[in-house]
Amino acid sequence: MTICLLNVDNVWFSDEKIFMVQPPINTQNDRMYAAARKKLSVASCRLVKGYKHFSESVMSSVAISKASKTSVHFVEKRTKVDASYYRQTLLQQGFLPEICQKCGYHFVFQQNGTPSHQAKLTVEFLQCTVPNFTEPYVCPPPTAQT
Repeated sequence: MTICLLNVDNVWFSDEKIFMVQPPINTQNDRMYAAARKKLSVASCRLVKGYKHFSESVMSSVAISKASKTSVHFVEKRTKVDASYYRQTLLQQGFLPEICQKCGYHFVFQQNGTPSHQAKLTVEFLQCTVPNFTEPYVCPPPTAQT
């Protein structure tokens, strides 16, 4: 096993995150207290606006290092981030060209163990493309918080 000593500034990590734009409605937590007996008796400007029943969300993805970051890539609505999308859109068209532009080919790339990151074709692609690639088994997948 060869150990390549690189500057810690050139260790890159990528991940995706879903941000909730509007949380789902929860009628137990969204209550209004008023002296009126009926909702119709309260002026509409004093009523709390209702929420949609299904959450609106946006997924973003970015690669970061100690020294820099890539631009944020927003995943289009209703797009499943599977291995193919991750490899072709986020890695090939997004992160890797930006990382190479910032630090050449002298970098370490790592990712967590989510299914799209540890897919066989994704791992093979990164092994062939990235000089120093930390394989997914080194970073286990995230676990649900209790």
